[in-house]
Amino acid sequence: RLTKTKKKMSNLPFKKFRKELNERRNGEPELGDEYKKLSPVMKGAINDVYSMINNTPDPIVDKIQGIIETAAKKHGVESDDIENYIDNELIK
Repeated sequence: RLTKTKKKMSNLPFKKFRKELNERRNGEPELGDEYKKLSPVMKGAINDVYSMINNTPDPIVDKIQGIIETAAKKHGVESDDIENYIDNELIK
């Protein structure tokens, strides 16, 4: 089962996908309008996703779903909510 995020990421050309992933991995979360609308609990979950991505060794692509699920469980939110945030804020 492909999530919305995986579907969108898999539709990106490979070079663009790697570039986007590396930019996200090596940078801080983009604190755009969607991030500002999140509840404090969701902001914590999103921050944890970034933290785990930054601390996970390569290859990261296959581990993203597990990272999202771990952060969702830790913060008591739905993984779909995190994926929707990623869709709305990061993959445009």
